[in-house]
Amino acid sequence: MMNGWVTPAVGLFVVTQAVAAVWWASGTNQKVEDNKTAIEQVVENEKQLIAIQAQQGEIVRDIVEIREDNDKIMSTMTAIWEKVSKDD
Repeated sequence: MMNGWVTPAVGLFVVTQAVAAVWWASGTNQKVEDNKTAIEQVVENEKQLIAIQAQQGEIVRDIVEIREDNDKIMSTMTAIWEKVSKDD
């Protein structure tokens, strides 16, 4: 009597395990896709950060140049002011 149930029970077990494996694999595949998307976003952000850092470097150099120019202008203005003041 038990022998009549063994084959269907084993078959049901195998089908259940196969369905569980497919379900697990689909969930794993979704996680892989999510991680892939996140990694691609991180790479894109990193590229943007590199570009921003380069721009910041240029801005710092420009600011230094502006300060040097301002110092030269102030020296020139001071010299002009002193000359004008002496002439009065």
